[in-house]
Amino acid sequence: MIDKLHHNIIDNYDNLKYSLLKAQTFDEEHYGFPEIYYKIMETDLQRVNAFKKAFQIHNNFKDAVVCEVGVGTLPLTKLYMPFVKKAYLIENNPDLIPFIKEEIAKYDWADKVEVIFADALTVELPERVDHVIGELMSIYCANEFQVQIFQHMRDYLKPNGNLFPNRIVNFARLCEAQIDDNIHHYPVMFTRHQPMFLTQQFLVNEIELLKEKKQGVRLSFSVPVLFSGTVNALYLESYVEVTEGANFTGTDSLMPPTILKTTNTQEVKAGDLVHIDFNFDYGSSLDKISCVLS
Repeated sequence: MIDKLHHNIIDNYDNLKYSLLKAQTFDEEHYGFPEIYYKIMETDLQRVNAFKKAFQIHNNFKDAVVCEVGVGTLPLTKLYMPFVKKAYLIENNPDLIPFIKEEIAKYDWADKVEVIFADALTVELPERVDHVIGELMSIYCANEFQVQIFQHMRDYLKPNGNLFPNRIVNFARLCEAQIDDNIHHYPVMFTRHQPMFLTQQFLVNEIELLKEKKQGVRLSFSVPVLFSGTVNALYLESYVEVTEGANFTGTDSLMPPTILKTTNTQEVKAGDLVHIDFNFDYGSSLDKISCVLS
């Protein structure tokens, strides 16, 4: 069985190159993702366990009032619900409404839940909460409104309240990648689809979600080149601190390393210094990132 699966993957490597891109494409019409992506997220123990560990580290969910934003199919919700006093669950994908109602009804904590089907950017809570949980992340926070939603939800957080996650650190490398003409970016799932790296990994920016006031990234900096070649892409990585001591560095379920075409290409030699002007708004789109090389 394993050998057959392995052969099928090898035979379809090229076809799988953009499979994660299709699975993770957000549908703006119904504020959600294809069904397969919810399945990918549910079964990703590395992602789920990072939040489980974060909840255990804090160990103060007993009798807490919690708000979770973007609950999806409830994989994170079920981790803390047995302990809390009250939970406000926010979801904006109407396709999930029947599932969420039916799933909650199966548990003895159903009476502690208030489900709010609304836009988390404008929702109003009836009280302040001890914790805000929101796994609304995309690579660089470019495709989803993680930053803006937490900026809004901070108004409903009690003093000394907690955000999960609380910090995102973005890295990049300049690279030479093989990308089809009609593709602007794609998440990497298999090593054969990695680019040729021309620089070391460098820090782009840090987002402290409890304090972040910016709506995007406006950066200008230079990086040294290790190998000669043609720079035509950035290799993006986002590392997440769910809470201090519980970290997440990306899987095919959430924030996978992503190859992004640069706005222009540049021939480089080992030892060159490449200047980068890097601009985008949080929650806009990876396709709208401007990365100009000079």
